[in-house]
Amino acid sequence: MNIKPSKPTISVLILIALCSLLLLVRVYKTGTYLGFFLVWNLFLAITPIFFIFLAKKLHDNFGFKKLGIKITIIGLMTTWLLFFPNSPYIITDLMHLSHLPKHLLWFDAVGIFITALTGLVVGLYSMYNFQILSKKLFGSGIAWFLVLGSAVLSGFGLYLGRFARFNSWDLFSNPAHLIQQSIIETSNPLALQTTLVFSIVLIGLYLSFYNLLSIKHENIKNA
Repeated sequence: MNIKPSKPTISVLILIALCSLLLLVRVYKTGTYLGFFLVWNLFLAITPIFFIFLAKKLHDNFGFKKLGIKITIIGLMTTWLLFFPNSPYIITDLMHLSHLPKHLLWFDAVGIFITALTGLVVGLYSMYNFQILSKKLFGSGIAWFLVLGSAVLSGFGLYLGRFARFNSWDLFSNPAHLIQQSIIETSNPLALQTTLVFSIVLIGLYLSFYNLLSIKHENIKNA
């Protein structure tokens, strides 16, 4: 059975291969594994797309009528939202440049940028599929509301990850503490500022991404 990967899959694989190449070159040149934290962050960044693809597959195969299927699909969409902030999170790893060797600053900047770009592209594509599925389930208006709401919640999630030092797994390992601390953090001015900035950035990036994907439905000569 010949299974040909889709073009988006090939694009993601190219970006992952590029990230891996840059990291391997750094290891070869320095003899150290400094920067390997990006491997874990990249894994978390591409995780959301698996949840939304599985939700779409269930919907395509079984519809949305049976209660068990409904609960499973909504659960997978909720899990997508939980892990989605990991996709743009790598952007904040640029803060580590100040702690890395100065003579490799240019190379490390390129490496972190490419890794952040990969996570961001995969995240935006997963959000696009989240919107498609939400539109099928709830209609266009609610789908856009869910997408914009997801961007705002992800902006807050980025703050919790970078500054409050929480991660997605805390919701399973220590949910009470995460929820309690999240409520406390809503009164923190830095949390509000970070959430606002990242929400605006994510919404702007997604709108651009959405329109780029919509080009195939238009006359290219009018682009």
